Amino acid sequence: MTGSAARRRHPDDPFGRVKEVLGTKSLRVRSAIELHERIVEGLPRSAVVYLVSSLQEIKLDETMRVLNISPRTWHRLKADEAALGKPLDVEQSARVWSMAEILAKAQEVLGTREEAEQWLSRPAIGLDSHRPIDLMATPQGADLVKTLLGQMEHGVYA
Repeated sequence: MTGSAARRRHPDDPFGRVKEVLGTKSLRVRSAIELHERIVEGLPRSAVVYLVSSLQEIKLDETMRVLNISPRTWHRLKADEAALGKPLDVEQSARVWSMAEILAKAQEVLGTREEAEQWLSRPAIGLDSHRPIDLMATPQGADLVKTLLGQMEHGVYA
């Protein structure tokens, strides 16, 4: 889907693409304040399971590093279907949202989910040849990736 198609798909919901990546379309997030409140309350565990399970081009260990989730915790999250509605903690919620936000933006800029995931996994000249996925493990690195995607969207980097 192209960037303009993604915008048309969620014209009244600026967070729609991210909620779609998380499989949480019904999550009430219509402003930055509401986003903060949802993260403090904790995103549902189902969001992280949906996000991670949907990735095709990004390796599981890389995703776990970005989300700061141990393999043991990941297997527990996946296995306990009864707990999928329970909230993640604040830090996990923030990391999950950040990864989904970057993935949604990369998909909008690059055109497809596959291209977005591949781009995140390859060294980027605009990031001093670091791979975006490696930088996403810290808030500062995630900000660098978001900035580069914004520049790409406006034609600063091809």
